[in-house]
Amino acid sequence: MRPRGTGFGGRVRPYRRCRGRRERGRVAVGVLFKLWAFIRRDFQSEVSYRFAFVLQVGGMFLSLLAFFYMTGMINPDAKGLDGIRPFDWMLVGLCFQFYFSAALFSFSQKIRDEQLLGTLEAMLVSPTPTSLVIFSSAAFGFTYGALRVMIYMGFAVLVFGVELYATGLGAFALGAVLTMLSSVGLGILSASFILVFKRGNPINFLLSGATTFLGSVFFPVEQLPEWVQPASYYLPVTWSMRIVRGSLLQGKGVRELGRELLILTLMTAVLLPVGLFCSRFAIRKAKREGSLVQY
Repeated sequence: MRPRGTGFGGRVRPYRRCRGRRERGRVAVGVLFKLWAFIRRDFQSEVSYRFAFVLQVGGMFLSLLAFFYMTGMINPDAKGLDGIRPFDWMLVGLCFQFYFSAALFSFSQKIRDEQLLGTLEAMLVSPTPTSLVIFSSAAFGFTYGALRVMIYMGFAVLVFGVELYATGLGAFALGAVLTMLSSVGLGILSASFILVFKRGNPINFLLSGATTFLGSVFFPVEQLPEWVQPASYYLPVTWSMRIVRGSLLQGKGVRELGRELLILTLMTAVLLPVGLFCSRFAIRKAKREGSLVQY
């Protein structure tokens, strides 16, 4: 007697395959719906302070203005600039250091906020997968960070005459995604410390300081002492900066930035699973000890 749902020769009937596709489609829609619910919740909270957002935009413009005049004192032929105008070089560092910091602090800040509001336990014991809760809780932080980067870039192009190359958009897109994912791994790792030790800011400050100093953000790593320079190669942001500057400011494509993209991919492949593993361990430990509501 043939198993139900199979034809002669044991082949699966087409409607079985269609049913499987429908199930996967429903799961995907459910994930997107929950992700959108988190983003919408945080967006509604943010837009309730419209004047604060206007002040932030004004502050962003003034910071760019300060950098514009400050970089006028830098020698355009300085080692490590690779022929890029100092203001353009530093602009990219400023934008993506902010994006990296947003990714780094979003997870720990959201975990801390949910602890203080008393909603963390309800979120983590819900049927929603833990990994989805973790990613969704910081989704608005990434969205808002990307918006601020676009505002910075808009000011730079329209007001300060920065020239961006469209030929490198493919490499830029890959670099931006890999930068986000590698930052997610570090951000989740920091959030895990909050769940276990109730404090995560020291880790964030250490990582943020290390990337600012060693990550070729505001000055080329070639300006550092030779014995310090190798440490920068172990930071994802170093390779992110090379990809973004090469693609947007020099018009390099995927082939020309292949080495940098490969290294950043390998770092992401290590950091993201490690961050997720540590978060699951921290959540299980907090649930077992009943400390999710403690802060």
